[in-house]
Amino acid sequence: MKFTSLSERVSGAGADAWEIHYAAIKRQRQGDEVIILSIGQETVESTPDVVIDSAIDSIKSGRHHYSDIGGEIELREMIAKRASAQLGCVIAPTNIAVMSGAQNALFATSLCVLESGDEAIIIDPYYATYPATFSAGGAKIIPVPTCAETEFMPSADDIIEQVTERTRAIVVNSPHNPSGVVYSRDFMTKMVEICLANDIWLISDEVYAFFADPGTFHSPASIPGAFHCCITVSSVSKSHRMTGWRVGWAIAREEIIERMFNLSMCMSYGLPMITQDAAVTALANSSEIEAKARADINRKRNEVISLLSQINGVTIRGSHVGMFVVFDIRDLPVSDNEFAWKLLNEYDVAVLPCTAFGASGKGILRINIGESENNLRTACKRIRQLIDTL
Repeated sequence: MKFTSLSERVSGAGADAWEIHYAAIKRQRQGDEVIILSIGQETVESTPDVVIDSAIDSIKSGRHHYSDIGGEIELREMIAKRASAQLGCVIAPTNIAVMSGAQNALFATSLCVLESGDEAIIIDPYYATYPATFSAGGAKIIPVPTCAETEFMPSADDIIEQVTERTRAIVVNSPHNPSGVVYSRDFMTKMVEICLANDIWLISDEVYAFFADPGTFHSPASIPGAFHCCITVSSVSKSHRMTGWRVGWAIAREEIIERMFNLSMCMSYGLPMITQDAAVTALANSSEIEAKARADINRKRNEVISLLSQINGVTIRGSHVGMFVVFDIRDLPVSDNEFAWKLLNEYDVAVLPCTAFGASGKGILRINIGESENNLRTACKRIRQLIDTL
C-alpha cells in the first residue's frame, strides 16, 4: 500500500527524539519508579481551581455543542485584548485563530504559508517538532547553527546570509526551547526588516514569553510595521498550567486567519466550548496564575543549576529562562543519546538528548524542571552517580 510523502516528512529525528520519553512512560505504567524529566510540563502542579470550576460550570450549562470554528468570540476577544496590550498595537478578534495548542497553530501556519519549492529558516537547536512541522507542505528546512559557547544566541547576519529568493518564512522561538535564550529587540528588528524587504513571513513561537523578566522579552510583532509579516503563536499550556487542555492560537493579518479558518473547518471543525471557556477564565486571571507558575519554576531552576554546576564534566548552557535546564557533557566519553539511555536504564531518570534538536544540540541534554523538588534533587544525584562511573 502507498503512503504519502507528507507521512515521511513528519517522521525522522524529530519523532525519534521522543523514544526515550515513551520508554520511560511505558516503564512507569508498569510500576517502575521512573523520574520523567523529558517533556515540558509541570507534572506536580494542577490547573488552577478557578479554571477547573469554570470548565465544570461550562459543562453543566450545556456548553458541549459545536463551537465557532475559528474560536469562540469571547476567547478571541480576550486574546485580542491581551495581545493589544503586549504588542502595543490594536489587535482585533478577526486577527485571532484559536487552535488545539500552539503546536497545532504552528502546523496550521506552516500549511498556509509554505509549500513545495519554498524554504523555511529555523535556528539550530530548535524544538524537536519544527523540521516536520515546517516541511509538512513540502518546504525545505534551512537550519542556521548556533553554539553552546555563546549560549546558543543566534547571529542575525548568519540568518540573513541564508535568505534566498525561495525563502518564505523565518521561524523564531523566544524564550527559546531548549536553551532558554531570549532574543534582543535589535535581533528581532533585523528579522522584521529582512522579512518586510523580501516578502517573508516571520513566525514567532512565544509559548514561553511569560517566563521572561519584565522588559526583557520582545515580540517581533511589537516592532512598528511588523504586523504585516508576523504570525505570532502562543497558548495557555505553560503559562496557565493547562498543557492537556489544548488551547492555543495564532495572531496575524486577517488574510492568514481566514485561511486558518478554512483549514480548521476540514481538520478539527472547532474546539470544545468547555476548554475554550476554561481558557477565558485562565486569561482573566493571568496576573495571579502566571506569577505563581513563574516563581515556582524559577525557584526549581535555581536549585537544579546549583546542583548540576557542582558535577565535574557538566557545563550549564543557555540563558535560564523557561521550563528547562540544558547541560553540556561533551567532555565526557559518551554521546548525549547514550548518556540519556544509560541514565534511564540504569538510574531510572528520563531526560531528553538534544541531538534531535539539530546538529547544534550534539552533546547537550535537556531537563524539564516542572517536577517536584525532591525528584529534581534525586535526579541530579543520579546524574552525578552516572558521571562518576564514566
